[in-house]
Amino acid sequence: MKATLIVGSARKEGSTEIQCEALADALEEEGFDVSVIRPYDMEIRHCTGCNRCFTEGKCYIKDDMHIIYDAVKGSDLVVLGTPVYFSGPSSIIKQVIDRFQLYWHIEDEEPPKKYVALVSTGGSRNPRFENVTSICRAFAFSINAKWGGESMVENTDGEDISPAGKEAYRFGKALALKIKGQI
Repeated sequence: MKATLIVGSARKEGSTEIQCEALADALEEEGFDVSVIRPYDMEIRHCTGCNRCFTEGKCYIKDDMHIIYDAVKGSDLVVLGTPVYFSGPSSIIKQVIDRFQLYWHIEDEEPPKKYVALVSTGGSRNPRFENVTSICRAFAFSINAKWGGESMVENTDGEDISPAGKEAYRFGKALALKIKGQI
């Protein structure tokens, strides 16, 4: 089974990166072939809302987004990793999600086969995870995927961000078992 983790943070050693690394470890231990994509290091332009994808069947923008499209298409599991910024997902992950506009008009007759899940951290004691989850769930349904769940860790602006990794590892193990039981 294949999993793609999309890290929506620019902080290389931050809590979101720690979450994604721990989740990748858990999934690999459960037999998944894991790819990690870091859009921050890629050339990805904004969706212009031109809707050419509806008539042409693909996005006309020529950038690195094709790498993400191919990875998502070939995965059994897609995990979005994002910190909470201003009560929503990071602009990095949101830009990637927006570029999946081309899937919105496709009416898929097939039942969902892949899963989408979310790992997210919030620096405060009361981050707005519900906003992030709502957007990421909409992404899942737009690409005809089942929602695999979410792992949220708050209060990560402190010095000890290890709980983010521990929770993501536990979530990854449970997610892998859930998916294996249904595929």
